Amino acid sequence: MPRAPESEFTVPFEELDLAAFAVCLTCGHLRDGAPREQRCRCQPRTPEWEQQWQGQDIPGDLDLCVLCVRDTVTTRTRWSWLACETCRHVSQVVGERYGHRAALPLGRHSLMNGDVVQPQTATTTEVAASLVASARRCDELREWQQVEFTRLAEPLRVIASSVPLAEWQRQSPPSLGASVDAFDRYGVMPVPNDLSSLRQAQTEFLSTAC
Repeated sequence: MPRAPESEFTVPFEELDLAAFAVCLTCGHLRDGAPREQRCRCQPRTPEWEQQWQGQDIPGDLDLCVLCVRDTVTTRTRWSWLACETCRHVSQVVGERYGHRAALPLGRHSLMNGDVVQPQTATTTEVAASLVASARRCDELREWQQVEFTRLAEPLRVIASSVPLAEWQRQSPPSLGASVDAFDRYGVMPVPNDLSSLRQAQTEFLSTAC
């Protein structure tokens, strides 16, 4: 999978201060951070602020997972994932059970999802239709992310306009069970009962969820 060389990034991931990040309870994206200031969708973007992100496809370091909306994902490039490692695992396991590469298009670039036909063997109409379908599936995931974020954020909105990332994950901790439950409720395809490890994790999660 193509990716930008790490030398293009001015701040190695291991030097990020996760304690400095906050979740905006309005737009559902991460803000603040250190050593570089990340801005959510609600905050203005100035030329001075954009300067620190030169050399990156995306002006940010981290965001919330598009599916469980609990764990974080690294951004920065067009080849970055939209979902956390655990949600990608669930999507792959369930997808393979039904004979697919993965159940959901969790890559930022369509090539990462393997759902764009090869132009060498397809007509222009088929390629265009595949790209439209890929974009629609990604839009549906973004819509889900907003609905799920609103559900998780509602109890916190009476407190402040944003909360530290650590507090967000304390209230809504990432786990395999949470990822399976989010996938199941998203509803693209049911989690087979014979995938016992996934079902057990979901059952344990639901037994302790508020």
